[in-house]
Amino acid sequence: MKMQRFIWVVLLAVVLVAVGTSAWAQQNKVMPISAEGIKQIIEVGDCPLLLVATAAWCAPCRAELPILNKFYLKYKDQGLKIVAVSLDVAPDNMQILVDKLKLKFPVYWGGEKMAYEYSIFGVPTILVVKNGKIEERIIGKRSESFLEEKIMQWIEQCTIS
Repeated sequence: MKMQRFIWVVLLAVVLVAVGTSAWAQQNKVMPISAEGIKQIIEVGDCPLLLVATAAWCAPCRAELPILNKFYLKYKDQGLKIVAVSLDVAPDNMQILVDKLKLKFPVYWGGEKMAYEYSIFGVPTILVVKNGKIEERIIGKRSESFLEEKIMQWIEQCTIS
């Protein structure tokens, strides 16, 4: 039973990636995600992942997201992965912000449950994930230079083949 469930989850993930890749080329749609979905994102890959907890109502988040987008575009080919999770009450407000800021990295809506599940007590919060484990938590908005310095450190840990 567990193996069958695992196979279905893997197949669903492959389909979502295939469909999502073409959809993101057209529009970065904020989609709901469960704790299990976040867990699957965290477990994939050997390059550090920045899992960004954010909210449309959060002024520091609105200031930090364009900086993260800039670094994502600059360093994605070197292995930088960024995924944002909105903690808003509903995905609509975050979608407006994603469209306005033209964010290119994936943005999901997790709501309050995600905050509880991952012990997020303030936004913005960046969880640095490596090899399926949260290695570092950065709480609060940080300067552009701080973020770039950290990103450079994380990229050095990446083993792109």
